[in-house]
Amino acid sequence: MTGNAQETRTLSPAAVDAAEVATPREVRISSDGTALTITWSDGARATLHAAFLRENSRSAGSSRLRLSGLNVPASRDLTIKTARAIGAYAINITFSDGYDRGIYPWVFLKELAETAAEQEPVRVLAPEDFLKSN
Repeated sequence: MTGNAQETRTLSPAAVDAAEVATPREVRISSDGTALTITWSDGARATLHAAFLRENSRSAGSSRLRLSGLNVPASRDLTIKTARAIGAYAINITFSDGYDRGIYPWVFLKELAETAAEQEPVRVLAPEDFLKSN
């Protein structure tokens, strides 16, 4: 092969389907900043809460914590300050705690939406919960 030859890549049908399904038509941050609502090109709509997004960030630091068996805790009063496009494939979200390292590809957000729909909300214990039991 010469140095000028170009490599041809083909995507599997599943990869093409996932990319097509995971294309947003609209992305909105709620007025209070507590959630991100995505309307997908197929008409499906997903609302993802700020704490859930923060806890599921795939940044290097968050991934390292999860690989060590630790959770990535997020305050329940966490809000989304901004979301900006990263090319045509993802968004970067800045949270009220200053965290801005997570890049959320559309395919990943679609997966998170499906996961969130299957999960029951987790109740975080507050200090007064501990005082009640003593």
